[in-house]
Amino acid sequence: MTSYLNPYTGQTISPSQVGYEALTISTNTTLEWPINGNYDNVVANIIEVTATVGAGTFTGYISGTTLTISAVTSGTLSVGQVISGTGVASGTTITALGTGTGGVGNYTVSISQTVGSVGSQITISTTNLKLYMPPATSVSTGQSALIRNIGSQTFTVVDTSGNTIVSIASGIAQYVYVTSNTTINGTWGTVTFGAGTSAANAATLAGYGLKAINTTLNTETQVSTFSSAYTFNAFDRSSLYVWTGGAGTVTFPSASDVGEGWYVVIKNDGTGILNIALTGSNTIDGAVSAQLQIAESFVVVSDGTNYVSYAYGQSAQFFFTQLAKNVTGGTVTLTSAEASSIIQEYTGTLVSNCTVILPPTVQLYSLQNKTTGSYTLTFSTGVVGGTNITLPQNQTIIAICDGTNVFNAQTSTSSFINALTLGNGSAAAPSLSFTGSATTGLYLAATNQLGFAINGLNAGTLASTGLRMPVGINGGAF
Repeated sequence: MTSYLNPYTGQTISPSQVGYEALTISTNTTLEWPINGNYDNVVANIIEVTATVGAGTFTGYISGTTLTISAVTSGTLSVGQVISGTGVASGTTITALGTGTGGVGNYTVSISQTVGSVGSQITISTTNLKLYMPPATSVSTGQSALIRNIGSQTFTVVDTSGNTIVSIASGIAQYVYVTSNTTINGTWGTVTFGAGTSAANAATLAGYGLKAINTTLNTETQVSTFSSAYTFNAFDRSSLYVWTGGAGTVTFPSASDVGEGWYVVIKNDGTGILNIALTGSNTIDGAVSAQLQIAESFVVVSDGTNYVSYAYGQSAQFFFTQLAKNVTGGTVTLTSAEASSIIQEYTGTLVSNCTVILPPTVQLYSLQNKTTGSYTLTFSTGVVGGTNITLPQNQTIIAICDGTNVFNAQTSTSSFINALTLGNGSAAAPSLSFTGSATTGLYLAATNQLGFAINGLNAGTLASTGLRMPVGINGGAF
């Protein structure tokens, strides 16, 4: 039968209509025309559908009729879903959940086969849930339904053989109607009614840097921390990246690749310099590279050709703080808070040589060695090949760190110096010593007596009465 006509008027007779139907589907579902007492899953004038699962991508393998999922990229598995993948037979469906709950676990499938293994797994995909329309031959042409997706998952409306009529995304309504009823599958027409609410539009329109909140689009800054070398990409638009490592490098993509207006915010909360590297001939503020010191930040924007920065938060202190640190030996690594003090005083009795590791960043320090004990106090960045400073006891110097080396800023001489006053020192830590030998030099042995130290031992004393030398090769009594 191809039409249903009223013998008195010649007009099409439609099945008794159900005005509204609300469906929640977790498996493929078949609709029925509201005839012959059918009242479940009927084709109503308006059908609002919520699909609990959607298409997904997974990693796993099939052994016999057992599907083992080891990782989920997206989506949720459910009974009735058709799965596909390399070597998976067409029409394979999930028939039972087993130990799986929609994600990682075991499932039972309809076709027995072996595809992949524990050590060689495959990518498995699932399709959207299907909403099957009833046979077109049971109604007249023009029979219709408005189907609206009020859930978050896309589902697909198909004919009785599973051929796609239309896929309906979240928030979208489709008007579906019969245009030919000469076959069971029929021919169907569709009209998109659009979003049922503006919230669905907002969610669809929200791209990088935007977030849908209720019915509106709102700006959003995603915060990510990183501590190893990283290269930005187009997906990082409008993100805030916080550096938490030591000295490191972040690389920008080509400005032309990400396009004009792309931007990121960078903050250095780490313990060393963050170097900004560019791609190709790109520049940043006209320079070929940039640096962020500890606690500094800025916004970097692409103009389509190069990069420019603004909102530079420079680490600047308008007062000095002092670090008083007790050390006994070994390697001592300063925290960022400790290293922020320009003036640093070291005390304690050394029981072994002590190396203080300064952050690998540009800084100026005032260093004072007030330790005791016959061992050395050395300052370093810990960078292999860098220059270190060994500071004798009871001495204070101004030191410069360039991120790799630690230099003594007081190595130059001046003709304007008329007097030089030193601490008293001792044979173990002479007041005047050498970079290559901190325990060899001059010290005040007693009032009006100049002492000579060799390798931390008294090698002689010069007084107004003359030069006195110790008795014995190793020194000792006079």
